[in-house]
Amino acid sequence: MTNNNSLSVRITEHYSSLSDGNRRIADFLQVNPDKILMLSTSEIAEACQVSKTSVSRFIRKLGYEDHVALRSEMMSERDKGNPVITGELHDTGFSKDAVALEKLWSQLAEGNTDQLIKKLATAKRIKIIGYRNSYPLAMHFRQQLAQCRKHVELLPLPGQTIGEDLASISEDDFVILFGIRRRVANFKQIVEFLKPYDCLLITDQSGQKYASDVNQVFVCYMNNELPLDSYAVPMSLIAYFVNETFLLLKEHASNLSQTISSNYRQLGELE
Repeated sequence: MTNNNSLSVRITEHYSSLSDGNRRIADFLQVNPDKILMLSTSEIAEACQVSKTSVSRFIRKLGYEDHVALRSEMMSERDKGNPVITGELHDTGFSKDAVALEKLWSQLAEGNTDQLIKKLATAKRIKIIGYRNSYPLAMHFRQQLAQCRKHVELLPLPGQTIGEDLASISEDDFVILFGIRRRVANFKQIVEFLKPYDCLLITDQSGQKYASDVNQVFVCYMNNELPLDSYAVPMSLIAYFVNETFLLLKEHASNLSQTISSNYRQLGELE
């Protein structure tokens, strides 16, 4: 990260040690950093359904003297030319997705994505793990990456528990673990098992507590204010990864994709 003192980075560093109430505040402020400028401490507390004291303690836990100091940092960022919203916007799912996509782009710009793309292209095998609402993301990633390279596996296999599949992971593999909220009960144990291996975690803000347990993490911020989640951000991240992998592999990926398309035509599988 280029800005080690930013609010989002401080929250990520402390997330694993936060209480449930503090995590509600953290989630709210990471998705809505503009609210720091627009709302009072009491209004933030009301939005997060916690006490005003809890908000004040949370701000101090992050290393700020008080709400005023945090607001001053945000205003300083705006004075440097960084975009900071200081007025109300129409609160729609699309506007929240746009903010979350900006946050994702910042992570991509600050992270070592070249090395990550190289792993996606050259690792002996890619193992992609996803349960529940993370399963469609994992399956989509597998289907797209299989257009670029061979030996991409989706875990767990239907009808199997994860133990059999984890036993097949070797040090030459690159593991991608999806952990969007409402994760399975043994998710922590899966993360612990994967510690010795090269693992990328793709999660929402509630999964930041596992950041220190994996080699790399990307946080796809979810809007907590609407009843159902949008998956625009993780889907965009997948699209970025697979397209960059395709471009890196060039002719190899193009030939594989053409072979797959030829198989579709020969088997009459698509319209």
